[in-house]
This record gives sequence, structure tokens and C-alpha cells, in this order.
Amino acid sequence: MRLVGRLAALAVASGLLVSMFAAVHRGARGRERVAAIQRLDEQRAAIEAQRTELLRGIEVLRSRARVVPAAQALGLRLPAEGELVILELRVEAATGAESGRR
Repeated sequence: MRLVGRLAALAVASGLLVSMFAAVHRGARGRERVAAIQRLDEQRAAIEAQRTELLRGIEVLRSRARVVPAAQALGLRLPAEGELVILELRVEAATGAESGRR
């Protein structure tokens, strides 16, 4: 009987040891994942900052204050009011509805 009791105690101790090992391992994996998530968040923030900077640069380059002097340097001029032509775009062509008809 003493042997059965010792084996039972050994089994319980082994089970507790395995459970504690699993808990420690799980905690370590969790910390690794948290660190990975933090690195990804930092990368995302840096990319978003870069995107914002690029969009700001695009807006500066597209601005009238930038385009008009560049166009004038190329010999272009602003059209007079009578020279403006407004082109109308058909809705079918814009949505591609006619692309299926032949």
C-alpha cells in the first residue's frame, strides 16, 4: 500500500510539475507575442507617418501655387475666359455600362 501511495504522490507531483511548466511556457509565448505586436504597431505608426508626409507632399505639388509657375516656365499660360472648354462625360462611359454592348 505504501508503494501505491508513493506512486500516487509521484503522479500528482509530476502532473503539477507539467502544469507549471505549461503555464510558464504559455506566459513566455504570450510575452513574445506582445513584443511582436508592439513592434508591428511601431512599424504601422512609422508607415502611417510616412504616408501622411507623402500625401502632404502630393498636395503641395498639386497646388495651384506650384503648378502655375511651373507651367509658365514651360511657356504655358492661363486660358482666357472665352478659351475654356468644358467637356461632358457620358455616364455610361464612366461606369462601363456600354463595354458589354457591341
